[in-house]
Formats: sequence, C-alpha cells, structure tokens
Amino acid sequence: MQKIFNLFTGYIRPPLLALLLLMGSQVLGQAEHPIGDQFTKIVKPGSTREWVKFWDDSTITASTFFSRFKDLLNLTDDDVMRLVKTTKDELGFTHYKYKQYYKNHQVVFGEYIVHQQPDGLITKANGRLISGMRASTNFSVSEKQALTNALQFMHAKKYLWQNLVLEKSLQEQQKNTNATYYPKGELVFAPDNYDAQFEPSNYRLAWFFKIYTDDPDVPAKDVYVDALTGRVIYSNDISMNCSGGTGTSAYNGNVNVYTLYSGGTYTSHNDCQATDIYVYNCNGGGASNTLYNDGDNAWSNMSGVQAMWGAAQTYSYYNGVHSRQSWDGAAGDMIAYNNAYAGSNNACWGCTGNSTIFYAGSTGAANDDWNTDDIMGHEFTHGVTQDEAGLVYNKESGALNESYSDIFGEMVESWSEGNCDYLVGADRGAIRSFISPNTYGDPDTYKGTYWYSTTGCTPSSGNDNCGVHTNSSVQNRWFYLLSEGGTGTNDNGDSYNVTGIGRFEARLITYRALVVYMGSSSQYIDARKAAIEAAVDLYGSCSQEAISVGDAWHAVGVESQSSAFTQNACGNYPANGTFVQAISVTYGGNGCTTTITPSATTVYFMARDKVILYPGFTAQNGSNFVAYLEPCSSTRYFAEKDPPMSDLEKGIQHPPVQNMMAPSQPKVQVDAGNDVMVTPNPFTSNFMLTITSQEAVRVQVNIYNAAGSIVKQQSGINLLKGINKIPFNLSAVANGVYMLEVNFGNAKIMKKIVKGN
Repeated sequence: MQKIFNLFTGYIRPPLLALLLLMGSQVLGQAEHPIGDQFTKIVKPGSTREWVKFWDDSTITASTFFSRFKDLLNLTDDDVMRLVKTTKDELGFTHYKYKQYYKNHQVVFGEYIVHQQPDGLITKANGRLISGMRASTNFSVSEKQALTNALQFMHAKKYLWQNLVLEKSLQEQQKNTNATYYPKGELVFAPDNYDAQFEPSNYRLAWFFKIYTDDPDVPAKDVYVDALTGRVIYSNDISMNCSGGTGTSAYNGNVNVYTLYSGGTYTSHNDCQATDIYVYNCNGGGASNTLYNDGDNAWSNMSGVQAMWGAAQTYSYYNGVHSRQSWDGAAGDMIAYNNAYAGSNNACWGCTGNSTIFYAGSTGAANDDWNTDDIMGHEFTHGVTQDEAGLVYNKESGALNESYSDIFGEMVESWSEGNCDYLVGADRGAIRSFISPNTYGDPDTYKGTYWYSTTGCTPSSGNDNCGVHTNSSVQNRWFYLLSEGGTGTNDNGDSYNVTGIGRFEARLITYRALVVYMGSSSQYIDARKAAIEAAVDLYGSCSQEAISVGDAWHAVGVESQSSAFTQNACGNYPANGTFVQAISVTYGGNGCTTTITPSATTVYFMARDKVILYPGFTAQNGSNFVAYLEPCSSTRYFAEKDPPMSDLEKGIQHPPVQNMMAPSQPKVQVDAGNDVMVTPNPFTSNFMLTITSQEAVRVQVNIYNAAGSIVKQQSGINLLKGINKIPFNLSAVANGVYMLEVNFGNAKIMKKIVKGN
C-alpha cells in the first residue's frame, strides 16, 4: 500500500483518496482561519476552519462531528449546530447542512456542510462559522416597531400581501389557506455590514424580515433591524434579476407545448409531469392570474408560446441532466409571469415570491420580450440557488449567484437548441459573453480590468448590489475555458493553458459544486474549491477534469496553475516554504542542498508518483518533515510562477537513476514506470483495468475502501509487455469511493475509483 512516512516519528497513514486544497486566503485576501498544529494528526495539511479535510483513516461520523471537533472549529458552549437539510447524491454521498445558533438565535451566514462517504465516515466538511461571539440577547425594540422601520426603509408603493391574486397563488402553492407574504419577524444575530470578513464583533441581535414588494422599482429584500436601536443595519436583495439592453428575438421555430384543457379551452398550465408549470399573461402590467388560452391548441401568441416552451425546457433540462424536480428539487410549481411591465428591460426571480417574471421590451413586439431560453433558465436557476446554496445577493456571493444562473441558462439553451453560443440573451440581443467578457464591459480576471470593486461598497439597486451582474463574468469565463479550453495571458500577467473537457462534463461539475459545497456567504475562493472537490468526487483526483478545473481557475486569476510535472526543492525549509508538490516527482537534494530546519511548522514534500530524497537532503534534529504521495493536485503550493521546463518535461532521455534517501532515513518511493487506466470511472458494477507494462511481470491487484480494508483482491495476474486489459466486477460492493492498487512487487501504482448508480 502507498503510505505516508513521517521521517522522525514513524507515523504511517493509509492510502490517500482526496485532492488537497492548500492555497489559502493569502492569495485572494479573503477571510480563512488556519487550523493549529495540534490538529495535524487529524486533518490534512492546508485545512482551514472553512475547508477541513481529514485523513482517510478517520472514524468520524456526522452525528459526532461537532462534539468531537468543537475545539478545532472554535465553538463555545453557547454555540449549537442545527441540522436543516440532508441530501444524498448519485455517488452515494450524504451531505448534512447545519446552521449555527448562538444562545438559541440563528447566526446569519453561520452554516456548515458535513460530507459523509457511502461507508458512513466523514473525510471532509466545509462552511463558515462565526466563532467568538459575545453579543447580547437583550432587545428593546418590538417586532411591530421593527417592521414599521423596515417598511419605511423599503418605501415601496405596494407589497405582495396587498395583492390578493398573489396571496391566493401562494396559498395554493403551499396548500395552506393561512399562507401569506406578510412579514413575520425573527430575532437573529446579523452583521452590520457584508464585507466578507464575518467578524463576530460586527454581529448584533436584530429582527429579520423577508419583505416582498409589488413595486417594479423596489426589489424584494431581506431586512435586518437592530433590536436595540431600531436602525436597519443590513439588507440584501432576494429578487434576483438580470438587466440588459434592447434587441431582436429569434424563435425556436415550431415547437411542442403542453397545456391543460379546462372550461372549454386550452390553457398555459402544463401538468404533464410531476411539476406543474404555469405561464400567466400580464398584458404589459404587473403579475396576473390570467393564463394564456387557445381554442384548438394550435397557439399563435408567440410570446406566450416562447415562455411556455422555455419553462418546459428548463424543467426538462434539470430533470434530464441533474435528476432534479423543479427549482426546489421537490416538484414545486414553476410559475412564470410573462409580458410584464411593457417598456422595461428586465426579468426576475423573487420579485413575485418563488416565481419568475419576464418583462416586455420597449418595442411592444413579441420578439422583444425577455423570455429567451437562456434567460428563462437563468431565472429559474436563481430558484435552485436559493433552495440549495442560498448565495446572498450582493458582492462576490451575489456575483456567483448571477454566474450560476448565466451558466445554467446557457445549458438550458444548449439542451433545447442543441448548441451553445456562450452569450447571455443572444436570441434577443446579447448582454454578456462567456468568451469575451471585456467586450461587454465585464471582467475576465478576478479583480482585473472592469472588476467592480466591492471594497467599502454598500449594496444598493443603484450600484447593482456592488456589481453582481458585472463580476459574475469571471466565473462565466472560467466555465467557458473549462468547457472549450484555451490559452492566453490574464490581467495579472499570468499565462495559462487549459485543456477543455466539454460542456457536458463541465455542467455536472458546476452543478455539484453549487448544490453540495456552496453556502450563503461563499466567495470566489470557495467557488474554486467547490468546483475542484466536485470534479474529484465525479472523476477522481488524477483526472483531466480535476486538473482542468484548477487550470481554468488560474486562467481567471483565482489561484495558481497546476503543479509542475516535476519539482526540485533546493534551499532551507520552512524558510522557503511549507509545501513542495509536483504532479509526478518531487526531489530533495537533487544536485543541490536541501535542509529542513527545526520549526514548529511542518514541512510537506508531496507528489503523485515519487518523492525522491538524494544525498544533499538533510532533516535536522527537531525538525518536522513529512513526505507522502497524493494522487494529483490542481494547485501549486511552492512557486508563484512556472519554473523552467525540466528535462523530464522536455522529453530528454537520461540513464535511469536510483531512488536514494538520506542516510538512515526510510525510503519514500512509489514507481513502476508503467501506466494504469480504469474505464469507465465512475462505474456501476463492472470496469476494465488497462495496464501498460514495461515488461512481462506478475502483479497483484488490491481494492481498498476508505478505511483501508481490502474489499477485493486478485493475485497472480500475468502481464505481457505492452497493453493488458483485465475486466473487474464489483457488483457485490457498496457504492462509494475506493482505491485500486496494482502491486508490481518492487513498486505500486494507485488509482482512485468510484462506484455509483
């Protein structure tokens, strides 16, 4: 088995399955909290309180996570984590989402997701906790007075609870005759600003209200009123809209629509699947309960047909690709108000509750309405994000909210039209581009040209909630490069070379990142880590998919390019760094002097294939040094810029060298000079193991579960020199993540494999 060797304590760990994410807040300047050295035998290096990764020999379960790791997460006796959502995905992972409560009041943005493997153990968790709270629970402002202050702050002409049509629609949607949009207050701990630092000193007790307006000029908001002073201390939009210019619309030609025959006519109520889809005709005004209708089901209202088609295609995409029933994942009604507010340029989720509204353009023509396939998909995706991650709608989290809607809007268009132009709203006149964001005045690099600075910004409708529609283009560009590939130099002067994996794999990675790993206050650094984790879950840590995800994030300025193929570490450590990693081989003392000096900091040498320590490598007494093998990484830890290309990368052949270690130190070597491939991966029950061998040899294949136990073993496999194919059947083992080991006798190769339905 591949092991990790601590060269001075003899500490050994089992096979590593996961991709380490070690770059931290020093790159992006965002708030992440490192974990103390006292936890190094529990968590993997580079873990922070926001992204914890445990060694794969852990025995952690979801039920014991917070009690066992209270100190690691810096929780007090007044902090309680309450389970709010449990989901099980197609790979057999179970994800437990918790919210933080301090002295029995919810802490806004305090949330954590614990990820359980199919074997019942926990190897990773992520989220954000507001630790060190000292706020008082005393309040002097009543709920009634706080609501009065909140409504004065909103200053809307009309509210949804004053709209009898929408009140009735809500009651029907929730099947509750008492349901109402009238705000109900809740005492919570909230920040007095949203600066992405989440300092406990900024939190105070506040009345929280969700206020829906029936006023196109005033967006619906979450409003927080200080419970001591009555002042509105924080608010964020819950209506998520996409604004744009004017243009012409191209139709989808003759399409099939699904309707309901009622009262002697066909109506725009699609009840042909588990989710009911309603398309209402606003006739140029506000939200209405008037369905489109037609006498013979041969529809001629082009705008109505477009909305009916787009809503149905959005449902079909999410159901067909992601096995998701509607925006809430629970077959909730999909409601689209169409042809609204004539002369406006907008579309919105949340302006009318849990529904969408699409405005009529300035020309009055049907092909000027804001209901193209990608805009329709965009708006309903806001509902998906609301139900899953809950990304707050301002600054970076709001930009990511918009970006996920842009991405899946394009995927809905791809699903319905068979192609992808990577242009938002192109059928009626593009307003954003994934390929060239700068063309539309949007950034293609994190904090680069056209980036809307969120520093000191107070979110408002006048500044687009601190640039949510502008800064969204960074992740849009990332998705395009991940899908299609590309080379170039970004605004930071960093060159990039991204191998595209195709939009079909890219959309699966992005969806899993959104629904499994993202939280309400996630920032760009979190989006990057979430996407890498999703790629590792789906395709394995050594996969091209995982590497391309990391490379594409580098291309848009969010952390560094993939590790060098080889890395030669010279000099003194930890002075020169804590982590040294290569995709294939990491050297120490390779024609130079490498010295590990005493320090409280542990120095890590990591590689996928080999860690080789030549004479010239010295670890002094009292130093902390660990060398181990990790299957691939999408992050460079050591060098900011690409090092000169090595002879190995250039393909120059040299006589074989022996793996040598510093005297009296254990050998760290895993090598075969061979290649192993598993197809398909993930698999359902059977897979083909392809081994390219440098010579005729007999090998043994072991398959380990996450706890390090062998679940299948096949000995005495005779390989010929060249390509060998061996079929395997794992129908008898549970779905989950495993490690396949090919033992050549004097060397081993490990491969992560995933069994799923």
